[in-house]
Amino acid sequence: MKFILPFLFLLFYSHSCFAQEGYPEPEKTTSRLFYIQHSNNHNTYVYDANIKDGVINSTVPIDEYQIVYTENGIKKPLSIIQRKLAYGMILEESKTNSYKLRLAASDKLYFYLNYNHNKGARIHVIVNNHKMYLDKMFVQLKDGFLGLQAKADFVLFYGKDFSSGKTIIEKVIID
Repeated sequence: MKFILPFLFLLFYSHSCFAQEGYPEPEKTTSRLFYIQHSNNHNTYVYDANIKDGVINSTVPIDEYQIVYTENGIKKPLSIIQRKLAYGMILEESKTNSYKLRLAASDKLYFYLNYNHNKGARIHVIVNNHKMYLDKMFVQLKDGFLGLQAKADFVLFYGKDFSSGKTIIEKVIID
């Protein structure tokens, strides 16, 4: 009993801190790489591989857009501010069917997009020294100074271990 109670508490705590109850999941497609959701609303930022005739578009390898669930789930392009300051993908390096990108919001995390005809397009990241194929990200926001600008408190990365394929969740606390 001495060991069971702390274990149950840890199990409940870890489940509740990683859960996003009631968040919609965008419909899966063959080109879907990952999506981002945050705690302010259910709107979702989606990233699909931009593939035509079996080749990734070398100048715009990722098609990025939002699904606005607060407006009945309509699909919209990112606004200029969203693209330039937060959710837009910036191409850092490019080789044939292999790309290094980053989000506009951070120059500390890189996304590696690879494509082959057998496995399709896949994107991986290295989070907490753990290499993983990314499925989705969840950003927990907190109010900024005087409640004006929301800032990220932490980010959860959901995906599969690069080597084993096991489902994993990595948490990064934002300073």
